Amino acid sequence: MSDYVYISIETTGLEVKEERIVEIAAQKIDSKTKLRTLFHQYFNPQKEIDASTSGIINLTNSFLKECPIINEQIDIFLEFIKGCDLIMRNKPFVMKFLDKELHLVKKILTSNKTIDAQDLARVRFPNEINSLDFLFRALNLEKNITKTCLHEVILLPLLVEKIQDHDIHQIN
Repeated sequence: MSDYVYISIETTGLEVKEERIVEIAAQKIDSKTKLRTLFHQYFNPQKEIDASTSGIINLTNSFLKECPIINEQIDIFLEFIKGCDLIMRNKPFVMKFLDKELHLVKKILTSNKTIDAQDLARVRFPNEINSLDFLFRALNLEKNITKTCLHEVILLPLLVEKIQDHDIHQIN
């Protein structure tokens, strides 16, 4: 049984060709011991982000300019996720951005199995939009914190467990 890594990213925008990852948060759960470890890093996107994006992601240009660029930390991230099944919300978005960033540094994601929490939610709630707000309300989970990458990756295992209504490590 593989370990699981829950991943969340934040970007400078929605268009993969033009935008960059500015934050990666990942939480690894050991399948045997249930021990949890975190990877969390902000990145300098090497471009200015506009005020509306800055307001959405709660990160400023002045803060991000002081952060490392992604290629300085990508090997640490790849080692963290090595051999693990990856679980994320909105898999197409996350994987397009990860693939782009890896391509830029001539790296590839190894044969990690990827699971979209949105797909799991669609099975449980087939006629719903399945936004984070909806899922928290439908599953009677308290969501009284600001949405950030780090918060999402900490809450995602609980959300997946509740969506499946059984232990998260029964994912196939």
